[in-house]
Amino acid sequence: MKGQYYTILALIFAIIVAIFAISNSGPVDISFLYWHYSMSQALVILLSAAVGAIIVGIIGVFGQIRYSATIRGLNNRIKELEKEKEELIQKVTALQNYNLDRGKEEGEGEKGAQSI
Repeated sequence: MKGQYYTILALIFAIIVAIFAISNSGPVDISFLYWHYSMSQALVILLSAAVGAIIVGIIGVFGQIRYSATIRGLNNRIKELEKEKEELIQKVTALQNYNLDRGKEEGEGEKGAQSI
């Protein structure tokens, strides 16, 4: 649901940028370092918006990669902790059985001493 809202907002923003670009379609001179260009202002606006969208997309991909790595690490930690939990449960069970067996032996020893 959240993704649909972002998609709708992105489409609305794209329409607003397109309308703005078409409304400002006169020629414009662009200078960058040693390069000089003359092109339509609408084309400059649309290219700027496209480059911005690509940059945001790339940053988003890196964020997703980092997020996936974090999730993978946490899932591995969960597996380790579950394995450790099972080992501890087995140890507790073994100790309980040992104490029960030991208690039975002590009880049998007391019965034998009482009958003598």
